[in-house]
Amino acid sequence: MADRDGLFSGASRLYTIPPGTDFLRALAGTLAEETGLKDNPEALADAVIYVPNRRSARVLARVLYDASGEKPILPPDIRTLGDIEADEAPSVDAARSGLPPAMSAARRLGALTHLVQAFYDNAYGVTPPAASALAAAQELSRLMEQAALSEHVDWSMLPDLADATELARHWEKSVKFLKIISESWPEWLAENGESDPFLRDIAAARIMAQRWAEAPPEAPVLIAGSTGATPAGRILMKAAMALPKGLIVLPGLDVHADEEARAVIAGSVSHPQHILFDTLQDLGVQPDDVRTWPGTDGTRNAEARRRMIHEALAPAESTADWRRTLDSLSASLGTVKEDFAHSALDGLTVIEAPDEAVEAETAALLLRQVMQHPTETAALVTPDATLARRVSGVLQRWGLDVPPSSGSPLGQTTAGSLIGLCARWVLDPAEPVILTAVLKHPFVRGFGGAGGLDLYFLRGARNWQSLDELLHSIRTRKDLDPYASFSDEDQAEAEALVEEVIRAFHETGADLSAAGPMPGRQIAERIAALAARVSQTPFPWAGEDGRSATTMMEHVAELADYLAPMPPHAFAELIEADAAQRTVSAGVSEHPRLAIWGPLEARLQSASHIILAGLNEDVWPQRPPADAFLPRRFRKELGISDPEDRVGLSAHDFAQLACAPKVTMLHALRRNDAPAVASRWVWRLKTLAEGALGDTAKQALAPDGDNPLEWALALRGRKTADYPADFAEPKPRRRPEGWPQRLSVTRIDTLQRDPYAIWAEQVLKLDRIDPMNAELGPAPRGTAIHKALEDFEQDGAPKTAAHLVSLLTDNLSLAGEPEAVLAARRAVLAQMSDWYLGWRSERRVDGRPKLEVKGRWDFEIGGAPFTLSAMADRIERQPDGSLIVIDFKTGNPPSDKEIAAELSQQMPLQALIAGKGGYEGIPAASVSGLEYVAFKAKPDARVVGQSRALQATPDELAQTAEEGLIRLISAYRENDAAFLSAPRVQFVKYDNGYNRLARRAEWAGDTDDGGGDE
Repeated sequence: MADRDGLFSGASRLYTIPPGTDFLRALAGTLAEETGLKDNPEALADAVIYVPNRRSARVLARVLYDASGEKPILPPDIRTLGDIEADEAPSVDAARSGLPPAMSAARRLGALTHLVQAFYDNAYGVTPPAASALAAAQELSRLMEQAALSEHVDWSMLPDLADATELARHWEKSVKFLKIISESWPEWLAENGESDPFLRDIAAARIMAQRWAEAPPEAPVLIAGSTGATPAGRILMKAAMALPKGLIVLPGLDVHADEEARAVIAGSVSHPQHILFDTLQDLGVQPDDVRTWPGTDGTRNAEARRRMIHEALAPAESTADWRRTLDSLSASLGTVKEDFAHSALDGLTVIEAPDEAVEAETAALLLRQVMQHPTETAALVTPDATLARRVSGVLQRWGLDVPPSSGSPLGQTTAGSLIGLCARWVLDPAEPVILTAVLKHPFVRGFGGAGGLDLYFLRGARNWQSLDELLHSIRTRKDLDPYASFSDEDQAEAEALVEEVIRAFHETGADLSAAGPMPGRQIAERIAALAARVSQTPFPWAGEDGRSATTMMEHVAELADYLAPMPPHAFAELIEADAAQRTVSAGVSEHPRLAIWGPLEARLQSASHIILAGLNEDVWPQRPPADAFLPRRFRKELGISDPEDRVGLSAHDFAQLACAPKVTMLHALRRNDAPAVASRWVWRLKTLAEGALGDTAKQALAPDGDNPLEWALALRGRKTADYPADFAEPKPRRRPEGWPQRLSVTRIDTLQRDPYAIWAEQVLKLDRIDPMNAELGPAPRGTAIHKALEDFEQDGAPKTAAHLVSLLTDNLSLAGEPEAVLAARRAVLAQMSDWYLGWRSERRVDGRPKLEVKGRWDFEIGGAPFTLSAMADRIERQPDGSLIVIDFKTGNPPSDKEIAAELSQQMPLQALIAGKGGYEGIPAASVSGLEYVAFKAKPDARVVGQSRALQATPDELAQTAEEGLIRLISAYRENDAAFLSAPRVQFVKYDNGYNRLARRAEWAGDTDDGGGDE
């Protein structure tokens, strides 16, 4: 390093870089200038620089290269000190210190879980489930980490504190439980030859400090950007100050705080300066001895902003008289409060959005605006990961790929989602939703035909439990659904696919649907084997998300080694919980000018425009979590840091960013559909502004020029043209020439009630798809009952109620009716069967009745062909040669009033086909009766046309139906005919499946699904 010791001269080796300054760039620029880095690329080669985290290390290396004039250099040894909130080890100093390898997090958590289970077993004679014990162990681990950060915790005082205090009973139990920390944990460490992992960083720092003391490095050693929040960091700071060229560079120390202010700050752990002044006190350095880093004094406006922000974040008890405070602040800069406030608020904007969705869109617009200025950069900073992902998604609409730097939860990545799916898949291999999700996963290969399996065989009620039963269901599907639209090729492809899935489970032994409790490692191995078996090598273990998935599986397997055998579903929950806590980078290059950071990633960084979003209470700052085991007053007595310390660190992050030259602060009036309160920091800033500027404060905090909030709201309410009020209602007219050419009798009724449904089904060729795991619907239930009745009428079948009940039960079960429902309805089925036998015995039939008879009538309407089709449930020939057509309904049949109004023409049209001789194997004959049989809980039979509402013979009804059919088809074949969605909704019994396609909710306001069957 060049011999320019300006930085290392003087009594104090402590510096600070003011808030709002680009910390790392300022650090790099001064180091490069002081050492002559542009002319000597080796100037910093021997230096060691500690920064808080890995991102800071990467950025520092880059800005040092920039500061060298973009010339090749030998960079310094940049190490991570370890942030208090970062899941990062403190560089490699632990290994350099000679300590044994660190205990893995899984081993630590597993050991604590084992101790929790042992405690309950000894104290209460019960062993808690693994999930409960693990949750308690995680709380213990969190408390022990906090204790390690406090360094001087005396757990031996806990019993005395409990005895001297009147506690609620649950707190007394907690005190006993915490003996795990004071007694059981040290004993376990001794028995297993392990060092306390919670104190490892401190031990490593002490060894490093001792080595520095014994052999002081001649090269510079800098600790930059740390607030001294960790004991290990302070140990290294003390040691670095004693080195020949040791420097400490603090972030954002308030060098203007007087003795009175420091005293107030010392008593407020949530103040952003508290941790810094506490660090100085521990280092034995007076605040006045801390020097400002060369070249970072800043402008008058910058200094006014810093003082305004520091005052806005001051403790509430010290800010009672805002006006006197403002007079004091303005006097310190030699101005009046109005000018001081204008200088401080120059470049600062506060925007209040109606909700978090508009907040995200506003933030995205601000980021996009920066792209119009080629030299500018922008960064969104928010602790709300959901908000960050939402902003990233909005930016993608405009072709800007800006992934959140914090990454995404592992469970939302490609590899992580497959592992999570397989963890659930092993519990129920034939579960249709998970089976489909796995087979359609991007990593899965060698399982063709997933689309056909999903579309034709996995929808509706589930009538299988295992993969073998699913295979049987596929092979017999046409027996259950004679009108199914799949082809033989579709069926064969689905069978082959399920057979391949069965082989995959057999090869990996991964079917755990009937497994009891078993070792967690075995479960992990089978899940991993299944995921590898169905994936294309090297997935799912390749890539950033694959490596994280591998680490997760190793972690949960090692953790499970310390737990009792567990049910497979408990292990699946363990995987899901761990995957939700792990984050993975998006694996794409960072945008050169835009960034989305969390507060941790934003530390020591800056941009031309800083956007601070999510500034609501309980979001930023986040409320400290409740302590599961200790009353807060006990923490102080034991020496454990106050949970509000984290609020102070969060406030420090906010202050550093809020002092940047151009800042926009965003908060929402509502979050998660509930009223939200602006952050205390925003409230205090607004109060200060109003105290100085009065009614003009709102304007001072408003955006300069166009308001991005108005842009966001305008985008939400934008219209591309002025449309008539009924524009949203679809009124399609286009269809093939001469259409419709073929309809069934039930579709004729649908065409009258809901023309749009017929148009969408036959012209657009859009079939309604049932959801998976649905309840058994009216149509498949009716088909199953019809099949039971058909089987009952076969020659040789016992004509008893018991046999009919058996047939009904079997066919309904095959259709997907749950066993529990069948058991509950067995008495109803018996009642229906008894009634049916009585009704059947009274029939006067010439020969055997015909069941499930297909019929059609081909004729012309207006010179164009038309086919009317039907399926008659039962046709009986009477002794006089006439026919009776019977239709079974599992719901309420249409009333005579509906038939008289020509809204329900199914039965009259069947009479028409019968009269034309259209039914297979049944010669033309006069129809003497049309009957509905309601096969339901209270069965009933009714003859059509013999009521007060309708007096007509079947032949008369058929004649009327024929005339109405011709008028209906002719009308819809006209060129200007529109196929409306349920134009007379009062006559529509249920959604035909196309209401959402027709967007009825937008223009009709009726979304009732109704009920009934065909």
